[in-house]
Amino acid sequence: MRVANIDSALATAFASLVSGAYIVKFIQLLGGSDAWIGVFTAIPSLIGLLQIPGAIWGRRYPYYKRFVLPGGLLWRLLYIPLIGAPFLPIPATVNLFLVLGCVSFASVAIQLVSPIYNDWLAEMVPANSRGWFFSRRNAMQAVVGAIASFAGGFILDSFSKAGLDRQGFAIVFGLGIVFALVSQLYFNRMTELVRESPIRSNLREGIRAMGTPFQDREFRKTLVFLFAFVFATGFAGNLFGAYAFESLKMSMTALQFTAICHAAGNVASIRIWGFLGDKYGNKPVLAILTVGIATTPLPWVFCRPGEDLFNAAILGAGHILAGICWGGISVCQFNILLATAREDDRANYIGAGMALQALVGALAPLLGAVFMAQMRPIVGVASAYHWVFIVTMIMRALTLLFLQPVREHGSTSIRGTLSELSRISPGGIRAMRTLSRTDDDVERGHAIATAGHTRLDLARDEVIKALHDPSPRVRRQASSALAKIGGEGAVEALLHILREHPDLVEEEPIEALGRLGDETAVPVLGGYLRSPRPLVRRAAARALGQIGGREGAELLRHAAAAKDDPDLRRAALQGLRYLEYSDAAEEIADALLDPLPSVRVAAAEAVSEMELRQAAQCLREGIRLYQDEGGSELAYALGCVGEESDIPLILQEAERGESMITRRRCLLGIARLLGVEPEVYRLLLLEGMARDSALLQHLAPRIKRDRRLATAVEAFAREEEAKALHNLRSRGGPFDMMAERPVEELFLVAACAAIK
Repeated sequence: MRVANIDSALATAFASLVSGAYIVKFIQLLGGSDAWIGVFTAIPSLIGLLQIPGAIWGRRYPYYKRFVLPGGLLWRLLYIPLIGAPFLPIPATVNLFLVLGCVSFASVAIQLVSPIYNDWLAEMVPANSRGWFFSRRNAMQAVVGAIASFAGGFILDSFSKAGLDRQGFAIVFGLGIVFALVSQLYFNRMTELVRESPIRSNLREGIRAMGTPFQDREFRKTLVFLFAFVFATGFAGNLFGAYAFESLKMSMTALQFTAICHAAGNVASIRIWGFLGDKYGNKPVLAILTVGIATTPLPWVFCRPGEDLFNAAILGAGHILAGICWGGISVCQFNILLATAREDDRANYIGAGMALQALVGALAPLLGAVFMAQMRPIVGVASAYHWVFIVTMIMRALTLLFLQPVREHGSTSIRGTLSELSRISPGGIRAMRTLSRTDDDVERGHAIATAGHTRLDLARDEVIKALHDPSPRVRRQASSALAKIGGEGAVEALLHILREHPDLVEEEPIEALGRLGDETAVPVLGGYLRSPRPLVRRAAARALGQIGGREGAELLRHAAAAKDDPDLRRAALQGLRYLEYSDAAEEIADALLDPLPSVRVAAAEAVSEMELRQAAQCLREGIRLYQDEGGSELAYALGCVGEESDIPLILQEAERGESMITRRRCLLGIARLLGVEPEVYRLLLLEGMARDSALLQHLAPRIKRDRRLATAVEAFAREEEAKALHNLRSRGGPFDMMAERPVEELFLVAACAAIK
């Protein structure tokens, strides 16, 4: 693959020096018009139609390299006459036809073998790595092509200043041939592959096969998009270069500086586009890039004739963006063709797609040239070019409408891709780089943690790989990060660790499955409820509580009855509370009598949140049976599901409590029982004058009409809480009970209940 990339990079350098701006300027040197520029752009593209018969013909041969070799060599050799073309003592029109003939026959040679060459590459590169491979391949092509173009531009300008334009072209074309021949040497070193099933067909079968891709309904959507896309992107053709020379009077060096900027943008972003294409699919990436390239002709509109420095600056910035966009398009446009083609007939499908692009690539610049010629006398030369660029931008934007119906298997939606990309941060990108470069487990752990914190979806594959890292620190961090990132493959990767490496499993992968909430993990997690390690058992119970579902709830219900395993029992009770699984009321009620306070607290929390009234009697027994801090939570739960007759028992627990926390919890239980919990809770959070003011404000509507209530409040203000409660005793029922046990801050409950 390395040899193939070097071959393609050198071939790109060759093509850069014998096409594009160079061929435009050469045509102008020979006196060619806009029509000639359009023809030189269109004819080689039109010849691309030969890729269809080339694909059918090439499928007959068992060897890829042997079929491609003659066409590639002839393509290179047919450009040799261009070296002497500037000096031929013949009319310019004849010279132009001769050059066109060489270029056309060279195109015939390369287009016939192109689909088989691409099929060869596709066979060598796995489908899930094509973005990675072609991004690097295109980056090499961009760099080498840009350097060669800039060097050629400098040579051409140097000779042009000396009045030796023709000699300059001869040297530039000669340099291109050198690149071509060295490229051929590297091509010859590529490894041959044998086609597993050559397809031999007669003429009739071949013609029928040519139509197969066009009869494929889904593939036709791809072809329609490619038609619209190539037409929109090729409409201006080589008119950008023509505008630079004719209207802006730019030097070749200044123009080739923009090629350097284009390559810089390409190289800076090409790897990320390949990665994104492999990860999200080519369709959503193409949609994003299409928006970008719709704007790239705009800088040309603002250029000024004769100001090379200004023009180079504005076009350089524009070409950096263009390089960024086109780098991704060059990868994804070809890959979406591969992704939507039938694998058993891939060469034919590639040939059809490339041929269609060739046909449109020929038609579009011809129509662009005609449009330019029609606009010249109407609006003037410079404005005519501007209109071409504006129409190009509009058409490029409209191609999004044709991309939408394309179906690429496994690709993420455009909206979903944008949503995930919006979460990318500089810190996340730095984390990605660290992951790919460092071999220090501490740094890897920090990088993975950053990726998880920023929910960097791009890092998911790297984080999944880190689940198998030799360092336990990294594995733990990877599990935690994967819980935050989530997405496709996360659950299965974590389950693989639980199934295949049970002795290495710690809490983190189990907790991660709980956070991801996928019910497919329930059976595996259920097995870890019987793990010999308490931490793992608790983690499994918590995870089941987060995932939910009846199967998981029943597993927790069974675990909640495990009296010999208090840690598991407590975690199971918490899970049942989280799920609000009322079918486990019996197990929860039974846990209220567990000797361990932590278990009773978990059970009491479940009772209060789920309002399990059938557990009231167990709550009463638990409060009477045990005298520890867990009693306050049972007292609160009793306030949630008990009766007014339970107030003395709750107050007894409040008196017994040694801390403000436990006392207030009991008071909130009474407030819950009397229906004033929110008001009391708010008052308990305040202190001093703030609390007194809030209490008076709350009681204000009744205090003027209720003398006993006013007297009680005055006593409370004098810190005579027992007397304050006594003043409310005449109201009977719960007030009488509260007056019997004047616990600190109990008056807040009584006062709020008095006006309810």
